[in-house]
Amino acid sequence: MHFFESKTSDELDHHHLIRVYTFSVNGTAYDCHVHQYQGITGIRYGHYHNFYGITGPAIALQDGTHFHLLDGIVELNAYNTSRSGALVLSAKNDGLIRELHQHSYSGYSSIGMSYEPW
Repeated sequence: MHFFESKTSDELDHHHLIRVYTFSVNGTAYDCHVHQYQGITGIRYGHYHNFYGITGPAIALQDGTHFHLLDGIVELNAYNTSRSGALVLSAKNDGLIRELHQHSYSGYSSIGMSYEPW
């Protein structure tokens, strides 16, 4: 599996932090394997975004390790952080961003981690 951390694009004068570990798969630096991942962005301004995807194929390094490209667009912000799960369509002017919007993200994962011993 791999770790990935990135900031999303700025939309409506804010961004979110993404931190995720990919799901583990069997693979090497040379077999073009991919990983699935999913999560939620960091919560800012009273909302968050779900995201999921599949990494790009393994990119080999000279020492036999590898990393992956991750990029995508987070889902629309559908809910605020209230316990009621109210839809984010209120007209209140309380500093929370309630307009429906999305962010993009991209970057590279860490090299592989948590390998099974030989």
